[in-house]
Amino acid sequence: MGEERFFLEGICDWKVLVPPTVYPPREDTQLLCRAISELSRHGGKAVEIGCGSGIVSIFLASLGWDVTSFDVNPYAVSATRGNLERHAFPSDRVEESGVGDGLQIPDDTELVVWNIPYLDRMNENGGLAEQMEEVALSDIPDGGWGGALLDLLSKNPKSISPRIVVLLVLRTDPVSSSKISEWRARGWSCRALKSDRMGNEKIEVFGMWRTGFGEEATKIETCNSTMDEAMKLGDGGWKRVFSSMQSGGRGRRGAKWFSKEGGVFATWNLDSRLLENIPAGILQTSIGSLVSTELGAMMKWPNDIIAPDGRKMGGVLVESSEGDSIRVGVGLNRYGFDEEGISGSGWEETLGKVEAKEVFKKIDWSISSLFEDNGTLPSTSLESLISISWNALSGLLSEGTAVLVDGEVMRPVGLNDMGEIEAMGSNGQEVVRDLDGPEWLLES
Repeated sequence: MGEERFFLEGICDWKVLVPPTVYPPREDTQLLCRAISELSRHGGKAVEIGCGSGIVSIFLASLGWDVTSFDVNPYAVSATRGNLERHAFPSDRVEESGVGDGLQIPDDTELVVWNIPYLDRMNENGGLAEQMEEVALSDIPDGGWGGALLDLLSKNPKSISPRIVVLLVLRTDPVSSSKISEWRARGWSCRALKSDRMGNEKIEVFGMWRTGFGEEATKIETCNSTMDEAMKLGDGGWKRVFSSMQSGGRGRRGAKWFSKEGGVFATWNLDSRLLENIPAGILQTSIGSLVSTELGAMMKWPNDIIAPDGRKMGGVLVESSEGDSIRVGVGLNRYGFDEEGISGSGWEETLGKVEAKEVFKKIDWSISSLFEDNGTLPSTSLESLISISWNALSGLLSEGTAVLVDGEVMRPVGLNDMGEIEAMGSNGQEVVRDLDGPEWLLES
């Protein structure tokens, strides 16, 4: 049995005993613990799956979590118990069990943590020790261990807290069998927390929770404007309203918006405190980025969703008033149109015949993943939102798009932390602040 040091500067410095066949603390363990240290709250019931040497369970316990630990390897169970005792933490809730092997999530569990095995299984016929190592290191096919955990959480939803948060370590390059897409397909939101390169592999820590903690959107067959309807929803929770028809849609500065029947017209009430750290311009561009990505479209600054042929498919509108929630409206047409001298596109030109409710779900998941406050995960950083926004804008700019400002053709080169475009012209670089003055020169 060997002794391993686990050190995170400014956080912890522990030594644990690790027997053979038990996964020792490594870079992915450190990444997971750093993500745990940045959670917005600590305390409550937590579960660690695949506890190995017990270092993550020790870390959770040191932050005030009431931890139950599981591992299919009896040597890992013994190691975790011994290492918990060594560091003066309770060791009576360490069980020999695993996902697909009788594991039961205790009632009222608020946090589940798992450094999911992500290597491809290679050994098929080894002895007992080799098999234990395989389980500790290898993912399984057909959805991976992540899919198996989803199955477990779905079997008896009444016994699982609707507010449970799941932290997973996943390999995203190359992609392992356990994928975020599986969680998304079953109604879970996902927030990326940490990432690192280990050799040729990219490892990431994700936080998952049920979108809206299972609360459905308010659905209205037709309305004047979902922005107005959202004001009736009240505060608290993940509030959003969705309609496939609105008669009085509006765009930026009260401009008329053509809301064609069968489209997606939806508004989300976001916590007004978001604007304390996120400028309204970045909020608008980041949500526009999410929407354009989901539609396979492009985004034109500051809020237009553009089809590949350059026609407008939809837009994003942000409104707020003092002491009120932030209302984020998304308007999307399903079909193209030509009306009152205005030509527009629709998502069928990029997604095909996808129903409005499915398009809404895509967007709802994306916005929730960035902005829903689940009480446990840290908020998305301003730097991440700027990066998301600029990446989406770059899709259009890479095709040679320029902007005409006061008669001069300028090339956009960046996005500042206020959500304003930085453009380069003959007289150097300047910030484009006037939303209506510039003329965008789109490549056809």
